[in-house]
Amino acid sequence: MKKVMLAGLVLVFGVASVSANCTTDPAVAASVLAGRSIDASGGGENWKESHCSGGQLWKVGAGTAVDPAAEIGTWAVSDTDITYDYGSGGSYTWTLHKNSSDTYFFCNGSSQVASGTLGSLGGCSAPAP
Repeated sequence: MKKVMLAGLVLVFGVASVSANCTTDPAVAASVLAGRSIDASGGGENWKESHCSGGQLWKVGAGTAVDPAAEIGTWAVSDTDITYDYGSGGSYTWTLHKNSSDTYFFCNGSSQVASGTLGSLGGCSAPAP
C-alpha cells in the first residue's frame, strides 16, 4: 500500500512540474523559434510547424505525397510574443514561456494554449514534382 501511495505522489508531483504556469514560468525571447520546428499540442490540436527564414511558416508533414510539407502562413516575433498568421485561418499572438525541462508553452495571458518541444528545422520547401 505504501508503495502505491508513493508512486501516486511521484506521479502527481511529476505532472505538476511539467504543467505550465503562464504566470510563473519565465517568458523567453520568441526568437528562439527561428530556424526550428515545434511539435506542440493543445486544445485538441497538434502543431508540427517549421519557423523558416523570411517569416514563412510550414507544416512539417511526413514528407510523402499524402502528407507533404506545405507553407501554411507566416510568423513574426516581438520580444516574448509570437504572432502566427494563417491567412483566412486567422491570426494569433501568444507569449512564449519555458520551464526547466525545455518544454515551451504558448500562453494567452495566464492561460496555456499549447505546449511542446523544439526540434531541428523541418521542410521549408515544396517537394519536387
